[in-house]
This record gives sequence, C-alpha cells and structure tokens, in this order.
Amino acid sequence: MEQTPVNNTPAADGISKFLWWLAAADITILKDCRADQERYRIIGISVLVTWLFATLAWGYFFSTVLEDEMVIAGLAFFFGFAILSIDRSLITAMSGSGRRKFLPVAFRLCLAFTIGLFISQPVILLLFRKDIQAQMVLNRQGKLEKFRNELATLNAEHTTGLEKDLQQWQQQLQQKEAQVKGYKDDYIKETDGTGGSGKIGESAIAKVKKTEYLKAEQELTDLRRQLAPQLQERQTQLADQWKENQAKEKVYVASLTDGFLAQTEALEELTTEHTPLRQRYRLIVLIITLIEVMPLLSKLLMPKGEYDKLVDYNNVYLGYRKNNVV
Repeated sequence: MEQTPVNNTPAADGISKFLWWLAAADITILKDCRADQERYRIIGISVLVTWLFATLAWGYFFSTVLEDEMVIAGLAFFFGFAILSIDRSLITAMSGSGRRKFLPVAFRLCLAFTIGLFISQPVILLLFRKDIQAQMVLNRQGKLEKFRNELATLNAEHTTGLEKDLQQWQQQLQQKEAQVKGYKDDYIKETDGTGGSGKIGESAIAKVKKTEYLKAEQELTDLRRQLAPQLQERQTQLADQWKENQAKEKVYVASLTDGFLAQTEALEELTTEHTPLRQRYRLIVLIITLIEVMPLLSKLLMPKGEYDKLVDYNNVYLGYRKNNVV
C-alpha cells in the first residue's frame, strides 16, 4: 500500500510571514524553500526598518508644521506606508532577470537619494535641535532689525518732514526764551546796581530794560500760543506713526514661527558657518540614503537560491501554458 509523503517543514510563524510579505515573497513557494526563508526574513527586516524610519521622519516633519497629533500620526503613517509600497514594488521588480533589473535599480537609487535628502532634514533638525534653536533666536533678531530698517526707510520722508517742523519751531521757542532771559538779566542788573548805569532801583535805564523784558516775554507767550496747536499736531502724527509701526512689527513678529522652514534656514546658516557640522550633515545624509537603499541592496547582494529558481520556473511555465492555450 502506497504511503502519503509527510511534509516535515515546520509551519511558519506570524512574524516570519509578515517579514516575507514585506520582502514581497510568495509565501506558498517560500515555505518549501527552507534555505531561502532566512534570506527573505533579512530582506523583510530591512524593509521594516526603512518603513519605520520613514514613518518617524515624516512624523517629526509634520510635527514642525502641524499641532494636531492625530493628523500628524495619520500623515506620518500614510507617507511611511507609501515608502513601504515603493520598496515592495521595486523588490518585486527585482525578481526579473537580465535588462529588467537595471531600470528598478537605477530608479530606486535616484528615488532613495531624493528621499534621503528630504528625510535627512527632520532627522538633522532633531539631532541638532539646541544649536538650531539658538541660531533661530539670532535669525529672528536679525530679521526684526531688518524689518524695522525697512519701515524706517518707507516712512523716512514723512517722518523727516514732521521732525523738521518740530525742530524748527522748538528752535524758535528756544531762541525767544534765550532773548527773554537776556532781557530779564539786564533788567535785574540795572536794579541791583551791577548794570551799566551803576544805580540801584528803578532808574530810567532800568525802566527801559523792564519794558524790553516784558515785551519779549509777551512775544514769547504769543509765540507759544501760536505754535502750540502745530506742535501738538506734529507730535500726534509722530505718535500715530510709531503706533502703526508697532502694530506692523507685532504682526511681523507673529509670523516668525519656529516651523520647518525656519529651522531649515537656521540649519543652512549653521552648516555654512561651521565646517564640522557641515561634514556631519553630509555623513548623516549618506547614512540615511543607505538606509533607504538597504532593501534593494539586500536583494541585489544576496545570491539567487532555490526560491528564485522556482519563481523563474513558474514564470516560464505559466508563460508557456498561456502561449499554448488553444
């Protein structure tokens, strides 16, 4: 009596099946290829690492521009899953042979370099956060000073006219006040005997000095009364201009956020000014790029095994059957 062969291959656990799925492997074929199962677990782990890394990087990126944690988590998972889908698609395309390999390899390398450059930004922002925050304080101060200078230049003609009028009228008042003081001093000297006449009391010369003094004082009073509305008007206009500038400055300061663009700008200035930081920046970009291409490199570097031969055989067999269907 013929005996049914017993399959001694142990059943794959859930983690292995998940890693094989990440590696875009056909589980029905791979479960019979024990020698290749570990190879595809390794490829699956590399895809998993890339997926997690991309999700975390996207999450930190969105945390710099958004505040809703649920939205951040949703967007991070979505874009991380997009990277996962790209990895699985390109690994699947690597199952071909011959010239078909070149296109996915070249495309994946270009894509990985681009993604690596972008994803490296939030990672570096996180690593050098303290230095970047200090640089952003300097940047905000510099931008604020530049904004103030631009406001001053914009309002220079109007402000200069107002200040010129105020200065001219104040000089008139000061000159008149000095004249009144001079007449008053001369009158006092004539009354106490220290003046030109040498007489004490209200002499004829003292009375003339007193008349000049009182006349000048009256002219000063009239001038003050005449210039008071104009001085008040110019001072009010200058105060209104200052309040308007303060309001514009407040709006501008509110626009100086600590978002992704501000942090990236600060990072760019730091890498420009500090050579050691620039070198580490390039190194981190290289490492992130290698992480991005790790699934592809795992597929390329590992030699073909029994699983790949079965996949090629099935592809040839199915193609033959399809071409010979009557």
